[in-house]
Formats: sequence, C-alpha cells, structure tokens
Amino acid sequence: MSEKKNPGIIYLGLFLAVLGIISAGLLAFIYKKTEQPIKIAKLKKTSQALKDVLPPFNNQPASEKLKIKSDDGIEVTYYIAKKDGHIVGVAGEGYSMKGFSGKVTVMLGMNPDGKITTVIVTEQNETPGLGTVVTNRVRQKTIMDLMGKTKKETGLPPNKILDGFSGHIATGNSPWKVKKDGGEFDFVTGATISSRAVTGAVYTIAHTFIQHKSEIIPQEKK
Repeated sequence: MSEKKNPGIIYLGLFLAVLGIISAGLLAFIYKKTEQPIKIAKLKKTSQALKDVLPPFNNQPASEKLKIKSDDGIEVTYYIAKKDGHIVGVAGEGYSMKGFSGKVTVMLGMNPDGKITTVIVTEQNETPGLGTVVTNRVRQKTIMDLMGKTKKETGLPPNKILDGFSGHIATGNSPWKVKKDGGEFDFVTGATISSRAVTGAVYTIAHTFIQHKSEIIPQEKK
C-alpha cells in the first residue's frame, strides 16, 4: 500500500518555490536600480584619480583606455592624456593581491617615455595606522593649521613611500624590491607586506608599459 504524501510538505515546497522566485526578482530589480549609480560613482572616482596623477589635459582619458595583461597575468588599464591633441602623459592602473589584507590597487602617472611622475593607491583594505601609512596620502595638520595661520596647500599630500617611485623607469626585467629585501625602495617598519605590495604593483604597471609602449601610445603625426 503506497504512502500518501503529506499535504503540509507540498504546501511548504510551493511556498519556498514562490519565495525563491520573489527573492530572485527582487534582487534583479535592486541590481538594475543600483547598476547605473554604481557605474557613475566608479567613473567619477576614476576621473578624479586621473586628474591627480596626470598633467593638465583636455581630452577624455577614461574613454581612451586600453587593457593589457602583464607577464604575471595582472590586467593593467592604461589611459592616454592629451592637451590640444598632443599626448602629455599616460596613467596606468593595476594591482597586487599580496597586500596584508589582499588586493591593493595602484594608479600611477607617467611621462610618454615611461618615467613615473605620481603614484596613488585607489583601493586598499590595509591595517589602519600601519599599512595605510604606505597607501594613503594624508596632509598632517599642525597647531598653526588649526589656528588658521597657514596658507592652504594644494595638490596631493606627500607620502614618502609613494613619492619614492617618482623619476624611475621600469626598463629592467628584475621586479623592484624594498630595501629590506635588498632593493632600493623605502618601506614602513611594521607594514613591510603593504610596502612590498605597492612596490610590486607599481613595477607591474610601469614595466608592462615599457613592454607595450608602441601599442599604448600611437605614433603621433608630425
């Protein structure tokens, strides 16, 4: 004699199925609603970063980007900055997964010959007060600032680690290292991992540019 199915189980199954359909539809609706604002916010953040690392330009570098895979498989995005039709600089954005808390994303500005001018970190989750000393550009306030007796400074706040890459060109095939590992770049004691991650990301971006310069910068017509 076959067993009769429990009506309660059938109703529960139907209820869960309907709940799943409603949840999926709700998630799809929320995604659609937030997709565009997220894209706009990301574009705004990128545009500001480009202004921070590049010389004055009057084109739209974000619309002239090119993605290239580095030797170690990292996707690097390059942006061409132009002033009155002439190339004045290149920005590159890449990352390292070797930060203390994972991914550290870096953007750097370069002259057309590949010489680094400015470096900023655009995304990180490093330890506050340690790793962030490596990654963040923060203008230190003094008692004179609080009293309003100093001139307002413009431009990016200094950062000894990030500013240490300025003037370098990644022409060699040996990855850059921090001084603790026998290299030439500064590091922060207690945040060596973060220092290594930033140094590695900067090298990847700068070296990949040198390798693919002819693809990234089209020959200008004279």
